[in-house]
Amino acid sequence: MSVDSVFSSGEMQLVTFALGEETFGIDIMNVQEIIRIPSITVVPQAAAYVEGVTNLRGHILPVIDTRAKFGLQKKEREVSSRVIVVDVNGKTVGLSVDSVSEVLRVETERIEVAPATVSGVDSSSISGVVKLNDQKKLAMILDVASVCNMEKAKSSEGTSLRKGVEQARRKEEKALEEVQLVSFQLGNEEFGLEIERVREIIRYPEIVKVPNVAPYIKGLISLRDTLMPIVDLRIKLNMGSEETTGSTRVVVADIDGVLVGLIVDKVFEVTRVPQDTIFPPPQALSGEAGEKLKGIARLEEGKRIIMLMDLQDIISSEELQDIEQLESGKDIEEEALEQELQEDEEQMVVFRLAGEQFGVRITQVQEINRLSKITRVPRAPEYVEGVVNLRGEVIPVIDLRKRFAMGHKDYTEFTRIIVSDINKKKVGLIVDEVLEVLRVSHKLLEEAPEILQDKEVQRFMDGIANLDKRMIMMLNLENILLEKEWKKISQIGQNESPVPKRVTPKLKKQGKGKSND
Repeated sequence: MSVDSVFSSGEMQLVTFALGEETFGIDIMNVQEIIRIPSITVVPQAAAYVEGVTNLRGHILPVIDTRAKFGLQKKEREVSSRVIVVDVNGKTVGLSVDSVSEVLRVETERIEVAPATVSGVDSSSISGVVKLNDQKKLAMILDVASVCNMEKAKSSEGTSLRKGVEQARRKEEKALEEVQLVSFQLGNEEFGLEIERVREIIRYPEIVKVPNVAPYIKGLISLRDTLMPIVDLRIKLNMGSEETTGSTRVVVADIDGVLVGLIVDKVFEVTRVPQDTIFPPPQALSGEAGEKLKGIARLEEGKRIIMLMDLQDIISSEELQDIEQLESGKDIEEEALEQELQEDEEQMVVFRLAGEQFGVRITQVQEINRLSKITRVPRAPEYVEGVVNLRGEVIPVIDLRKRFAMGHKDYTEFTRIIVSDINKKKVGLIVDEVLEVLRVSHKLLEEAPEILQDKEVQRFMDGIANLDKRMIMMLNLENILLEKEWKKISQIGQNESPVPKRVTPKLKKQGKGKSND
């Protein structure tokens, strides 16, 4: 294989690592992540260089001992030892190494053809060599497809491993099929609706009562240019009390083209659930309860259950027709509703940061996720917490507390990452808690007071929503960083590689409704 055919672009990035005294490099395009040495299960009769398999977030990951692969003497694991997870023709494999050094940019013209043998290493696994440190050190560039090729082993040697890899591949492909849900609470249970069904989520509004209707129909509200019926799911499903609290929300859902507001006790999050975690309702729920469910999602090893609602079965076609007819009711205060319809509104996602409430336009928000594992990034600004893997896409994560110098706070069960598309770049924003999706009349949006009109605040502050007993500071996410800062952020995830240290945020337990600032 010629160097020209392997390296056609002008530059490549190498993740470099050490094996004994030798330095190796892997094209960063093949590297998925770098992890500490996990618990590894030995596979009987596998090839000598196959260390075993491990569980990587529910998937089976085969691990190759690169020392054994290259005929080097076995060495005890150290604190610096790592496993580099690489992608080989769509299959994920781990390479155990002594230590990971750094990420280097190398001009392809500096890459030379590998000699027949390099320090005793078979050149068939080396696609090229490059000199480092002013020509004083040599780095061998691995051909990961060749290193991970287990077909050379005897067929009887690799049977168990290949079976495990194939099962992992099938499981990974199946996991790619996901359902995005809005999860919420009714009584003591958690339910979910497919995101396609949900138009928006609003606070509990003022509802106009309508006489002579079913008890589960609370009345009507005006939502911009339409009248919308409100259904109390707690009454409809005989779950929980009818009391409203600060957490009560209305989920605006589309049922066969009809917009209906569904009252729920609390909205938890917008989340993605792998299709293979959703199971049919158990036989014990057959009958009316089971018929109202599309399935049950078992998450976190069965510790979390989300029941997926089937709205067509909860609200029948006959009931839906009755609900539609409410829009022509004559007992509604039409003049007041018409005035509300004419108001221009701003829809925003409201979140808490250091005890204060902030809002961003919903058009700048793609999704809201629970806090996931964050990987640190070298040479990143202080406010960049690291990067996260969002369904295969690496996105930088900004801690808004740090960005706005609001002081440190431990992450809690309420901490969320707001994923936004800013300047054509996906970015995650860490906030203390997401409160709601809210519509606010433009009449209630005011400019920031003069005392806040310095250039720094003026740059990212879009005004203040002055509501009854609360104020929400509106942020323009495009301006929370300077242009040069955005350029640096854009390079993270594209041209940078995570430090070989994967950190799991420690969540601090926090009472509901309380804030530890």
